[in-house]
Amino acid sequence: MSDRDYLPLSTTLVKTLTDKLYEKRKTAALEIEKMVREFMTVQNYEQIERICKILSEYFVLSQNGNFRRGGLIGIAALAIACGKEAQRFKAYLVPPVLQCFLDNDPKVRYYACESLYNIAKVLRTVTLSYFNEIFDSLSKLVCDLEPTVKSGAELCDRLLKDIVIETCSQFEVIAFIPLLRERIYVRNAFTRQFIVSWVSLLTSVPEFDMVQYLPEIMDGLFHILGDPNPEIRKSCEILFSEFLTILKNSQVQPDMFEDMTRILIQNCQASDELIQYTALHWLREFLNMSKCHQVLLPHSAGLFSKRSENNATQNLPDLTITKMVEVLKTQIQSGASPSRIIALGWVHHLFECLQEQMVAHIDVLFPTLFRVLSDPTDEAVLLVLQVFALISTSNRANTDRNYNDYFTKFIIVLMDLFRTDRGLLEARGSFIIRQLCMLLSPEDIYKTLSETLANEPDTNFAAIMVKILSSILLTSTELHDLRVKLKNLQTTESADLFVCLYKTWCHNPIALVALCFLSQNYDHACKLVQLFADIEVTVDFLIEIDKLVQLLESPIFTYLRLALLDVENNQTLIRALCGLLMLLPGKTDAFHVLRRRLECVPNFIDKFTSLDKRVANLSMNAKVNETTNDPRKNINFDELQQYYLAIQNKHVDSKKQRYRYAPTSDGL
Repeated sequence: MSDRDYLPLSTTLVKTLTDKLYEKRKTAALEIEKMVREFMTVQNYEQIERICKILSEYFVLSQNGNFRRGGLIGIAALAIACGKEAQRFKAYLVPPVLQCFLDNDPKVRYYACESLYNIAKVLRTVTLSYFNEIFDSLSKLVCDLEPTVKSGAELCDRLLKDIVIETCSQFEVIAFIPLLRERIYVRNAFTRQFIVSWVSLLTSVPEFDMVQYLPEIMDGLFHILGDPNPEIRKSCEILFSEFLTILKNSQVQPDMFEDMTRILIQNCQASDELIQYTALHWLREFLNMSKCHQVLLPHSAGLFSKRSENNATQNLPDLTITKMVEVLKTQIQSGASPSRIIALGWVHHLFECLQEQMVAHIDVLFPTLFRVLSDPTDEAVLLVLQVFALISTSNRANTDRNYNDYFTKFIIVLMDLFRTDRGLLEARGSFIIRQLCMLLSPEDIYKTLSETLANEPDTNFAAIMVKILSSILLTSTELHDLRVKLKNLQTTESADLFVCLYKTWCHNPIALVALCFLSQNYDHACKLVQLFADIEVTVDFLIEIDKLVQLLESPIFTYLRLALLDVENNQTLIRALCGLLMLLPGKTDAFHVLRRRLECVPNFIDKFTSLDKRVANLSMNAKVNETTNDPRKNINFDELQQYYLAIQNKHVDSKKQRYRYAPTSDGL
């Protein structure tokens, strides 16, 4: 910049303001203060604004360290000279200084604290418009490694607190809470002390009504209460005591108690004794408040859980449990939705804590719980599935099995429910099966479902179920391990699982081809596609092929797409995909997607690989397969193909039965 660009600041003044020596910079700042006072006398705000702009943009925000230092002391001097009129120029005063709080030079950070202190002393209430930005910056500087910076930040902190107290009517707590909620989880001891001091200050001022924001910061305060520093723990403990005193004497909305109760129950499980004691103490005080009773009822199972850790529940008489089960059963059957969910929570808790004693009540609860699967709320359905998961793993008579007989019974009854309630199957079928796979072993779920559906007389229902199961298998994250097992087929157990699924997947030809693609049985997949020539191609059939093509483009089938590069050894895979292409109408997106994919396949076999050599390689591979323990060789695909054809014949007969017209009396 030229000397003219700094006007009304003279060249000498600029040089002095950017000097390395602090005393010279201070002298220049005093000269700026004198100049601004003269402009104030004649109300020449235009020139003052120009000086503000020069100091903020070309000094405070400069890349040169000396310029930044000079700018910080200069802009503070300007604010002092402006007095009450400094609010006119607040946009040039506070934001540039806050940027210097993050400067790499500790001296610049210190001078920034000093500058903000002097500016805030002048602006007072106006400073609050930048409160969140200042608070966020100070929360980082209070843990600065440089002692002078740390002390400067503490000085600014004290001034800011004074301003908030004296102008409490203008401080917007609601705008501050989101930042507090974010910063309250920091782990630095100095920052935690800083945050606790601010919460304590705001809590001490009745006008701020900090209690209404307690649910938003309570969990964070429990984190601070667990700090290893004794002083921080004590400060936070006192703060909790202050909040509890205010709560007892104030009118608080019930939903606030509900939110706090969840947090308290969660922290009752903490390993830190002070956190645990504080949470339990608060819960006890809540129980003593009559206005909390209705709110605490839904969380009674959670409170009960804490007691159970001290063996309260271990000594409940069988008669007491029986009466509890009767009450809970009634609530599940006829209670309103909230009561039903509470009752289900209790049932889940009883099975979790008193598994042996609750076995006697399984048959009583089983039908009632099953009806809840049709409940419109996901929470109720999920609770029932969690209960069934506990029931399935309780008191296993045969230790070789993962689950007891109730597991198989549950799967059979679930299939009956889906068969009779197709609306439930369509709306919740996929959700229920996925949740079961999260709660129990996906492999056991799929194997039992497959065995149950294998003898399904309703072929249409079986085809729909296989379609749903195939979609979940090929897309859900929960079934990743099962997909890997089927893909590799490295053990006899995995081969048996494939055969088990195959026989059920026969009810849905496209799902069966997808299973063969997944398990890399490309030869058999090719044969199945060729058999599609004998199948009636319907719109639904084409839609399923369309969906399969989209799946083949997903990350799950990356290995299949890469296998297309090995043309010589994957001819049957290519033919299978070409077969699917031939079935698709030429104008569909799936047709073009699959065609483009096949166009990427190398259309030649290495000319240096002779036919004799390829035959030799095939013979060698055959010998290797005979000598190695490959579980695939134990799979009789010819037999499976015949099974597939038999199942498809059943579907043809079933379809004829559905569409056959009964003869009328006129035709006799």
